[in-house]
Amino acid sequence: MLKILLCDDDPFFLSLEQQRLEEMIQREQLAALVVCAAASGQAALTFLKNNPGVDLAFLDLDFGQGMPNGIDLAAMLRRRAEGLRIVFITNHQEKAMEVLKSGVQPYGFVEKGSDIRQFAAGLRRYVHMALGNCRTDREQEQRVRLLVGGGDTVELALGDILYLEAEKGVSHGITYHTVNGSAVTVTGSLEAEEKRLGEGFWRVHRSFLAARNKILDLKDGYLVLSNQGEIPCSFRMRPEVKKWLRQPSGDGR
Repeated sequence: MLKILLCDDDPFFLSLEQQRLEEMIQREQLAALVVCAAASGQAALTFLKNNPGVDLAFLDLDFGQGMPNGIDLAAMLRRRAEGLRIVFITNHQEKAMEVLKSGVQPYGFVEKGSDIRQFAAGLRRYVHMALGNCRTDREQEQRVRLLVGGGDTVELALGDILYLEAEKGVSHGITYHTVNGSAVTVTGSLEAEEKRLGEGFWRVHRSFLAARNKILDLKDGYLVLSNQGEIPCSFRMRPEVKKWLRQPSGDGR
């Protein structure tokens, strides 16, 4: 499974990029998944710190004044994932020479521009290139087996789970939410699932259990997850989450 990270500080463009990629992946039934849509370099670094299996990154080159540019961020990302393939997204093709001179060794470039079809075609090209070179260890991932209606079972890779939610309208209903947007509702309790899933999941709220390595930020009492979705965080858990997010990670921050 090719795991893809996106990073752009323009929320509209980030959403558009994610949408185009996910539509293409679904349409062509590719073995690929957008695992993180980060709105800042810090969020991308936080995610990669806890999710080392990312294969391909689409990275903006310009993050505004006072912020590390895409070249600097690429170097930080590479220190965490040496083999990470990085494709730079830019409005300024003349900056490609700066990237090449920097020694960061880009996987390629895609022009933002105003031609959405051309942009989507560029994304598609690099996803297919990476798929041709990507070795998958998907079968070896730890998986969770869930019992659904009618006695059927569904298996989820542990790394694909974003969070669990207690359903208010369903008696003893628990819904698993995944990075690809799917949801599976089962009968159970968050207490039991927390024990089963282990220390990689936090009871961040009475109604929510979150994958620790999918948390990017804490804003106004809500956790920002790797898909840019938000879930509430209890007042009691906020200090612990803040402390964990501030942990040094050896990238010079």
